Amino acid sequence: MDTDRTRGLLVPLIIVWLLAALALTLVNRADIAALDLPDTDDAQRLMQVRDWLGGQAWGDVDQHRMNPPAGADMHWSRLVDLPIAGIIVVTEPVFGRAAAERIAGTAVPLLALFVAMGAAALTAFRLAGRQAAILAAVFIAASGQILSLFKPLRIDHHNWQIALMLCAVAALADPRRRFSSGVLAGLATVAALVIGLEMLPHLVVAGAILVLGWCLQPALGRLLAGYGVALVVGSALAYPAFVPPARWWFAACDAISPVYAVPLVFGGALAALLPQIDLLTTPLRRGIAAAAGFASVGIAVLVAFPHCASGPMGTLDPAFLPVLARISEARSIVSYLGSEPETAIAFGLYPFIGIACAFVMLRRADADRRFGWSLVFGLLAITTWLMFLQLRAATGPNALAAVAAAAVAAMLLPRARAIPAMLPRIGATALVLVGLTSALPMFAALAAKRVGGSGNAAPATDTLASCTASATLAPLNGVPKGIIADVFDMGPAILVHTPHGVIAGPYHRNAASIADSVRLWRAGDDEAKAIAARYGATYVLGCVGTNDLAAAKKDAPEGLWAHLEAGEVPAWLEPVPMPKGSPLRLYRIKG
Repeated sequence: MDTDRTRGLLVPLIIVWLLAALALTLVNRADIAALDLPDTDDAQRLMQVRDWLGGQAWGDVDQHRMNPPAGADMHWSRLVDLPIAGIIVVTEPVFGRAAAERIAGTAVPLLALFVAMGAAALTAFRLAGRQAAILAAVFIAASGQILSLFKPLRIDHHNWQIALMLCAVAALADPRRRFSSGVLAGLATVAALVIGLEMLPHLVVAGAILVLGWCLQPALGRLLAGYGVALVVGSALAYPAFVPPARWWFAACDAISPVYAVPLVFGGALAALLPQIDLLTTPLRRGIAAAAGFASVGIAVLVAFPHCASGPMGTLDPAFLPVLARISEARSIVSYLGSEPETAIAFGLYPFIGIACAFVMLRRADADRRFGWSLVFGLLAITTWLMFLQLRAATGPNALAAVAAAAVAAMLLPRARAIPAMLPRIGATALVLVGLTSALPMFAALAAKRVGGSGNAAPATDTLASCTASATLAPLNGVPKGIIADVFDMGPAILVHTPHGVIAGPYHRNAASIADSVRLWRAGDDEAKAIAARYGATYVLGCVGTNDLAAAKKDAPEGLWAHLEAGEVPAWLEPVPMPKGSPLRLYRIKG
């Protein structure tokens, strides 16, 4: 980092972050107090940390209270567990475990937000100056789409992946093209991939743009070499640290494994060596050498690991496909246009604004900053396309869009403020801010919601949130400990708030138990009883209004849930009283 030149950014960055952190904490204070985690993955992350602090081995991330008797096969990295566990360990002696978990759950996402805001600000500073840097931090803090991943209790890994992707971009955007910046970009890339593969397309594109940039501009050689060295060294250190020895040679498609470590190491070695070859004196020679080298690595990986050719979900159990189609973040953004256009607009419009802004800045960039803007523009253009495959890919381009939009805003705001007449000056300033922040997509989404008439329908997540709230699940602590045949989306929250085990959670490596959980509610008496018995279940638990149970009633009018909701309890079940008004329906399995 250009320390002397960026020192003046730290104070405004901290102020903007503190204001955002305070607002997020106040808005979410009730959820923090109740430990009502926003998402199933956040609950599962807390369970992983609890289990580790409770004595489960570093290399064992499986959830042993889920999918009995084998336990649920998980692939999540311990890297994200470290800051959560560290804060709990430090604060528990003073405040107790319950408060320590809430402190960690609040602090860790806000820490990731600070990293993301800092990386966005540094990128904007390097490419467009100080005012753009401050605006980039403000635009990140003002984006509801981005903040949804950084609010308190969002302790799952997605926010750290976004932050690390932005760190890699900030490092690669260094106009001085230093070796050390390449090292930082490579380390951020390795860390993001150790956490998970959600940012894999973004990081591959960033690396490809860097290689292409070097082919055209040999001055990028130091940056490329540092990036390559960091990929090799970082992978060599991280792999044995975060992958247990028993899995070193297991070619998993959905987590860091030889499938990804091999190209990281060999691709990194190529990136480090190519700029040192004196014979590569022309763009054509550099392009041929790079294409031949990296294509060889890619072909070798495909030959060695053909089962992963279709990506991280290439080996997904077919039993999980119908469930995947119902997971909101796994749906394409196009699928929302007909049913929930406001969601498609809210998440999908801002990246296109960012592409336009990045293109404007690229056209205006000087020689030192042209590569940086090429990187931002290329990443935005390609990762925006990924939104059309899965909604979960939208946050990355939304964050990058904030950087590009901030640069254009920094260029236009002085012109708007220079307008002599007060009303036109205010109007022009407001137009710039509304048009270049996520406010425009949000206003457009609200308009689409009003026009579409979907404003009266409660989001499905509200129903699930009420079913997984700590207050809702509290009565389950009053019955003897057992194994619950559950609605799979409720599984992680049941683990967090009760002592019971569950048969399923929404994790794709356990497709058979998920399929059984889905089938249970649609099955006749004999089949439903057999499914529960297969897992040694002692209870059956439903919750009125959840998506899966509503679908079960529609799909199978004579199935288990349809009968239970109608008050027709089969002979093998015995109702367990729940508090008046509770959406839970609990049944003890007889015998």
